[in-house]
Amino acid sequence: MVKSDELTETQIRDAVRDGVLDAGRSLLSTVFWTVLAAFTTLVGLQSIQIALSSSGIAAVGFAGVGLLVTGASVYLLYLLHW
Repeated sequence: MVKSDELTETQIRDAVRDGVLDAGRSLLSTVFWTVLAAFTTLVGLQSIQIALSSSGIAAVGFAGVGLLVTGASVYLLYLLHW
């Protein structure tokens, strides 16, 4: 392993370039998953709303799917931002 005092300018530039690219990818990934989780939360809530207006086994199915999707989306948002 090379000591930090022996790094050349080219090696430092390469390390900085790699760090900037990784940070950019991380930021884009966070934005993408946040938008996706927010959208799926709305889809889950819409499914629960449909369950409230229907009856029978369909209502149970819509409510179950809605709760599952909403719960998973909120958990993903929690993991991303807290």
